[in-house]
Amino acid sequence: MKEGLYADLLETWGATLKRLQVTQFPDAGICGGILCPSCSRIHGRTMDAMYPFLHLAKRTKDSSYVDAAERIFRWARHVARPDGSWVGETNHGWKGITVFSVIQLAHCLKFHGDILEPKTYSLWQEALRAAADYLAESMTIGTGNINYPITSAASFALAGEVLENARYTDKAREFAHKAMEYLTPNHLIFGEGAPQRGRTPKGCRAVDLGYNVEESLTGLVLYALAAGDDEVREQVVESMRSHLEFMLPDGAWDNSWGTRNFKWTYWGSRTSDGCQAAYALLQKDVPEFGRAAYQNALLLRECTHGGFLYGGPDYHAHGEIPCIHHTLFHAKALATILDYGADVPDEAVPLPREAEYGTKYYPEIDTYLVAKGDWRGTVTGYDWEYAPASHASGGALSMLWHSDWGPVVSASLTRYEMIEENNMQLPIADDHACLTPRLVLKGRYQSILDTAAKIAHEIGEQEEYFCVEGHLVDEEHRAPESGPVPFSVKYHFGKSAVKVEFFCADPDVRCVFPVVCRGAMLRKESSQAYRVERGNKTLHIQADLPLDAMPEVFNLVPGFAAVPFEARLQQDRPLVLELSTQQ
Repeated sequence: MKEGLYADLLETWGATLKRLQVTQFPDAGICGGILCPSCSRIHGRTMDAMYPFLHLAKRTKDSSYVDAAERIFRWARHVARPDGSWVGETNHGWKGITVFSVIQLAHCLKFHGDILEPKTYSLWQEALRAAADYLAESMTIGTGNINYPITSAASFALAGEVLENARYTDKAREFAHKAMEYLTPNHLIFGEGAPQRGRTPKGCRAVDLGYNVEESLTGLVLYALAAGDDEVREQVVESMRSHLEFMLPDGAWDNSWGTRNFKWTYWGSRTSDGCQAAYALLQKDVPEFGRAAYQNALLLRECTHGGFLYGGPDYHAHGEIPCIHHTLFHAKALATILDYGADVPDEAVPLPREAEYGTKYYPEIDTYLVAKGDWRGTVTGYDWEYAPASHASGGALSMLWHSDWGPVVSASLTRYEMIEENNMQLPIADDHACLTPRLVLKGRYQSILDTAAKIAHEIGEQEEYFCVEGHLVDEEHRAPESGPVPFSVKYHFGKSAVKVEFFCADPDVRCVFPVVCRGAMLRKESSQAYRVERGNKTLHIQADLPLDAMPEVFNLVPGFAAVPFEARLQQDRPLVLELSTQQ
């Protein structure tokens, strides 16, 4: 049975979470917490493991999981507040996280209350009521990033159902219908930035794929199912279709451009719940939703080592220690779909990005998706800056994927910074570097920092073309003291190859073009050509100027190692770089 993948992953992750639970020290604030190997601490949202533990207790008939869940609840008093709220970390006072505590407490009681002692049930019920009351008094549609108020719709709907309280049910409908105002004309959810309803100079909105597919859409789906709200459900289905355009054929989420992509992993987002709780639950509406949930779960399995879900495809090989956040939250998502009874997916149903459709443009994020031959690409000029030098802009090639090779190019944070210190991790080595292809002057001025760059798209007989015009700027969008330095980039997407032309008249400008080649053998064929071999597959990299392969680098966002190829530009001609997989 195909749900076996979900159940097997959940059992694997659940055993790891239980193994890391502190039981040998009776002290409050320590006993019952789950230790994080990477961060060497107990994260505040350890409480979210209660729900998958209870699911596993019933599934495996192992009562030790009930004990583990009860220990977590006692530990969680450490992050509870007298007003009924919960904070996300022991050293951070953000209470918006209460929305997720309400959902998981409601799921514990709704699906597994029958295995709890009456006293425990009553205690958890009162905690749920207090938390829901806190949200009812404090949460508004304008609170924080949009994922919190949107997910409140699910919190209130489930609390209303479990506690049989019409006040919460009414609040749920209010939040869900207000959330429908946060859809772009292309049905993407916006509001992942401040101000929620703001626009950039290009007219773009604050959109983040990771938070949308792993939290906001999940919240709306859970609301629609609990409330039986067909009006919201229909709009959510359309939004899910639109977001699904950004899933790569291997189940990865291409959030190379998102506002909060400092928490992007190739398979999703670091501290959110996974796409399964949205897509698997509505696969009766749209069959490809089930395929998406399953394909993504296969990728989660591929990134699981020693019982841990690692934060990206190359974390384990690079020696990174896994943060427990990934395992913790995605276990909760799998418990959700198993309890709701997700159907067996049809693996023959194609994902949208498997089709060769040419180009699709999303003006709300100034981003193009390309599907030509076996190549899938993303070109972005998105100018919403959640933090300086975070996601790529400047007409960057932020994703290049091939059906035989997988990811060839993947953008990363331009400068890795722990924007959310409790939700990110430090790299272990000094080889941590930007993976986004770019032009660089004096190590400071870069093409991918130019949020004002303009992208033009043309369709040829055999190729899709993109022409980028911009200026090299620093993180504060300033030109060099000597004056503006214009650049241009041209992308040619053909069926058999992708060609990129870089031009800048400044003789000191370098082109840096990192190529993802994990587990591959690099062979230099000439001063201008390289072969990258992995098994029986070969990636060719050919330039018309001298090209150097630099030592491998790594970036935690989104978790890839890559070899940067570098070339010095010339004043009177462009650098032409071609990538192909022909033998």
